[in-house]
Amino acid sequence: MENASKALIIAGAILISIVLVSVGVLVVNSLDPSSAIDDMDAQAIEQFNSKFTSNAGLNKQGSIVRTLLSNVATNNTQNEGDEGKIIKVTTVDFVTSTANQSEVTEPNTLATIRNAVNGSSRYDISYTTKKNGLVDVITITRRK
Repeated sequence: MENASKALIIAGAILISIVLVSVGVLVVNSLDPSSAIDDMDAQAIEQFNSKFTSNAGLNKQGSIVRTLLSNVATNNTQNEGDEGKIIKVTTVDFVTSTANQSEVTEPNTLATIRNAVNGSSRYDISYTTKKNGLVDVITITRRK
């Protein structure tokens, strides 16, 4: 009888420690901002990406590029501090050297690039995604 009561006490202690560890894991996961992105479902990812991917393609007008850059700047301002939702922009073959940038995320720099977009020029727009499916880098190339 004495051994049985000790075994019950040990089993209870093990159960309590398992519960405490589980609660600790839940608390740590709730504090991690990147876990929110991991929890995004396919529909939420598609909705987030659609603001940026719908304009991808060849031979796009300058007005489309300007709108895209404005959308990226707004997104990066709204999601400041949430690296998983920040979108980078790379520009290639723009007329001014200050507009040729690599992986820009800062809204003021994006506005400078936006102002350098020539409305009569044509651009190719492509993008890459992160492992979680969200847009990572948008590349805008001025056609010659």
